[in-house]
Amino acid sequence: MEYTLSNKYFRFSVLSLFIVATLGTLMRYKIAYSLPVFEQKNLLHAHSHFAFSGWISHVLYCGLASIVLKYVQTKRYHILIIANLICSVGMLIAFTIQGYKAVSIAFSTGTMIVSFAFAIQMFLDWRKIKGFHPSRNWSLAAVFLNVLAAAGPLFLAYMIVTKTTNHSNYLGSVYYYLHFEYNGWFFFATMAMIIQNFKNKFKELERYFVLLFVASIPTFFLSILWAKLPDWLFIITVLMTFLQMVVWILMLKRYFSPVKAYLIENHPYWIRLFCYTAILAITIKFVLQSISVIPSLSQLVFGIRPIIIAYLHLVLLGVYSLFLISYLIMRNYITITPVVKYGALIFLTGVFLNEILLGIQGFAAFAYIPISHINDMLFIAAVVLFGGSGILFFSQAFGSDKGTKAIE
Repeated sequence: MEYTLSNKYFRFSVLSLFIVATLGTLMRYKIAYSLPVFEQKNLLHAHSHFAFSGWISHVLYCGLASIVLKYVQTKRYHILIIANLICSVGMLIAFTIQGYKAVSIAFSTGTMIVSFAFAIQMFLDWRKIKGFHPSRNWSLAAVFLNVLAAAGPLFLAYMIVTKTTNHSNYLGSVYYYLHFEYNGWFFFATMAMIIQNFKNKFKELERYFVLLFVASIPTFFLSILWAKLPDWLFIITVLMTFLQMVVWILMLKRYFSPVKAYLIENHPYWIRLFCYTAILAITIKFVLQSISVIPSLSQLVFGIRPIIIAYLHLVLLGVYSLFLISYLIMRNYITITPVVKYGALIFLTGVFLNEILLGIQGFAAFAYIPISHINDMLFIAAVVLFGGSGILFFSQAFGSDKGTKAIE
């Protein structure tokens, strides 16, 4: 009996994306106008937690499982993916209603338990797959770093429950989690999904993998330069940060041309636009990380909330959300229609608007320059993202389980 993943697992992700965009729109509306029925902090927790587990991690779980299920037959991935969705929806509802309380913490813990179980299952199944596979090490690194990331929210929950929270430990826990999700779990899982079909052609990527994996752990300290690190640790952090950027540039130099040729040969312009934008966004991310090694600049810039939000959205929207949308389309996991094309392009427009406006707001705050109606404009950008994701969702809500070839 085969246990391949149905397209329905992947198609559910567009509903998740729509929910994330809906919460983002509600938050932007509350900032620009008034919506007393919701607590802003609760919406923020629901938005961020569900974006990570119900949207990004859901697609990554499906993507990694689909690779392994070509070689190993088991129904455990189906169970784990469904369990993650149940816990994610539970978090979504609990955080929206009550914020960080017992129920939301319980569901959050549930997603971590799923991540542990998924990692164990991945390690066991990859041991059964003989011979070289380009996705093996990237997949294993991804699930390992996902487990490592769980220490952040677990420690945060412990502080909240025991009422021992302080500002430094709170920030450290949050940044720890964000680092190992953004730069660990998300990045390595994405790479595993990209290179799964290249076989021996990308075998030399393994040397880049080793360097990126080694650098992924100490670069966490880049997020907490304000903690007055010892000189030796600061030097290691700076070296690993620059190593990441150099390795990424070398990878671009070596592989961008064949990837571009593949995209031109197999996919229409609008899908290529998504891929190129995601590549540009992650390149900007590596450059910004390298610039932020200057402690005084890091402390000044990352003390400005709009700049932090701009950076987080650059990665979450500009890199991973755009890649995952293109992945769903290129792998034929969602039904492709003209409506999907326009919905995707509207979403892409919203990503550009959101980043440009957040960047303007951030640098204006840096220079103490007020920007008139900036919150109204950010609300409009959120509405565009909401509209694009809504079109993607409703285009799939009543579709068949079989995708179709991407249209021009």
